Amino acid sequence: MAKADKKKAAKKVNFTELSDAELTRYHGDFRKELQEIRFSMVTSSYTNNARVGILKKDIARILTVQNQRQKQAGAAVKA
Repeated sequence: MAKADKKKAAKKVNFTELSDAELTRYHGDFRKELQEIRFSMVTSSYTNNARVGILKKDIARILTVQNQRQKQAGAAVKA
C-alpha cells in the first residue's frame, strides 16, 4: 500500500509555473542525474532505463519554457 501512495503523491511538475531560478535549478539537477545514470549504465547494469527518456523530456520542457520567456521578454522590449 505504501508504493501506491508514493505513486499518487508524485505529481508532475508544471514548469510554466516556476520562476526562472527554479527552472535553472531543475535543469542543472536533471542534467546531473542524467549524466550519473549514463555513467552507471556503462559501468554496471542500470535497471530503470525509462528514467533516461523521462529526464530528456523534462529537460526539453524546461528549455522550451525558458526560450518562450526569452522571446516574450524580447517582444516586450521591442514593443
